[in-house]
Amino acid sequence: MAINMIPFIYTAVFAGIVIALVPRQEIRRLSIYGIIFGGLFDAVLVGTASLIGEFRYINYEPFGLMGIHFLAPVSWTLFFIIYFYHLPTKKVYIYIYTTMGILYSMLFCQMITKLGVLSLAHGLYDSIIPFIPWYIIATWGYLKLTKIDDAFDSVNPEEHKQRMRFGPIYEPVAKPLPNDDDKKDEQ
Repeated sequence: MAINMIPFIYTAVFAGIVIALVPRQEIRRLSIYGIIFGGLFDAVLVGTASLIGEFRYINYEPFGLMGIHFLAPVSWTLFFIIYFYHLPTKKVYIYIYTTMGILYSMLFCQMITKLGVLSLAHGLYDSIIPFIPWYIIATWGYLKLTKIDDAFDSVNPEEHKQRMRFGPIYEPVAKPLPNDDDKKDEQ
């Protein structure tokens, strides 16, 4: 198996896990948080680390640009959708869950380094240092943003429902067609 195909495999695995474990409505709701705290954060982190020479993706050939593999932000987005969906509500469990997320990411980073997908300048330190602030910021940011979203929902639930449907906020001009039940009531 070619080394440059490994990111395709783990991205497909994350996509399968998201489809299997997270309901479709929750995928829609959590996608923006996954994009912000997963994909975007990964692109900025890896781009910066590549510029200063700390770590970079290798063996990505035509599947990347400027040291960033195209599928890395996608897989981090999918991972954070899973992470946020299963995030506990009690504070003590949030700390344990975040710590386990950091440890899992360190192990995953070490695994893809040993498979020849990632190159680390300082070995284990480069797989520890980025994940600690990343997970703390992502978890804190998600909790704060969802609290703001919940406050918005409680203030104006109708407008929130319209926004979640990705439809227009205004009322439709045409009247809805009558149902068969409405016709029976008229007779």
